Amino acid sequence: MATRNPANVIEFGKFNYGATMTTFTVVADADVSAEVNPGEQIEKLIEALTQHGTFVGLSDHSVGGTTFSATLEGSSWADAAAVQVAVRALGGDFATATVA
Repeated sequence: MATRNPANVIEFGKFNYGATMTTFTVVADADVSAEVNPGEQIEKLIEALTQHGTFVGLSDHSVGGTTFSATLEGSSWADAAAVQVAVRALGGDFATATVA
């Protein structure tokens, strides 16, 4: 039987995932929040990211719909610079996007 923590401490900010989660912050060239049709920029972004990990989701967007984060599980991207190259290759709203 498990023993109760004597200090009765609840720790926040602790996550137990099967694989490492990596979050990339994307700053697009234009507002991506109005995109609703399949095949638009966000769908292209998700397809590009899934080539190197399991896509988990997008955060809310901010700064006029241009800034958001994308999270991957088990990402094999070398670093944010490599993601930025792939995202910029999508063109459109991401032609000169930055990724951190």
